Amino acid sequence: MAKKPIPKRVMRARLLCAGVLLCLLASTAVGYAVTEQRKAAAPAEPVPTATSPAAPAAEMPETTVPETTAPAETEPATVPEGLFPRAGADEVLTVTPEGDNWALTPVGYRYRLPADYVPELAAAVEGADEQLDARVAPAYAEMYAAAKAEGCTLTPYAGYVTQARQAERYASRVQTLVAAGQDEASAKLAAAKRVEPAGASEHNAGLAMDVGSASADFVNTAEYAWLAAHAWEYGFVERYPAGKTDVTGMEAEPWHWRYVGKAAARAMHESGQCLEEYLGLI
Repeated sequence: MAKKPIPKRVMRARLLCAGVLLCLLASTAVGYAVTEQRKAAAPAEPVPTATSPAAPAAEMPETTVPETTAPAETEPATVPEGLFPRAGADEVLTVTPEGDNWALTPVGYRYRLPADYVPELAAAVEGADEQLDARVAPAYAEMYAAAKAEGCTLTPYAGYVTQARQAERYASRVQTLVAAGQDEASAKLAAAKRVEPAGASEHNAGLAMDVGSASADFVNTAEYAWLAAHAWEYGFVERYPAGKTDVTGMEAEPWHWRYVGKAAARAMHESGQCLEEYLGLI
């Protein structure tokens, strides 16, 4: 059966489509060739090596880190008002280092220990003869080791003293002043500024240590300088500082260091107060 001839309008449409397709193909081929030529002409990107620096990393946006504060101290910096009763001018109160605030117990001419008071004792430093209240000895040993590490030897010269021995020392001092011309009443008052009566000395409580020697020259030593700068860190204070005799009732004793606990020692160190001022007993 003979095929029908394709109409001319159909042939023209087919030729037109074929032409368009050829143009598209040619355009794509040209674009591809141009791209390859540009890649070949561009310099190759260096590859980082051990001797060539790597490309810098992209900058990260700055972030703000919230500030943190150290937790507040739990130990009180001051003592409650009226923690210890204030003795009158001619009054002598009996005190005992016990309870939560035992380390702050005032011991002196108007604040005396019971006649039979004897603390539990321990060596101030391992191998030493001098003793302290067993609650104080570890703090002194720690302070001794810290000073030793920095070239200072805090030799424990006089720690705990029995009340019997204290009575002998006081009586001897009184007799010396009487022999020098003072009446007995005046001699007793004057003696107490240097050697307290029995029960009135912090040594009788085992709360204090005479360091190095009982000499005024101690203030010029490296050991004194170390104590003045660091003793508070271990709970100790210079109990009878210069310029405080009217408050403490004692002449200056740069060798006499009393344990009061770390919180109180820090507060007294920073304020310049002595124990009577800190406790509000004046």
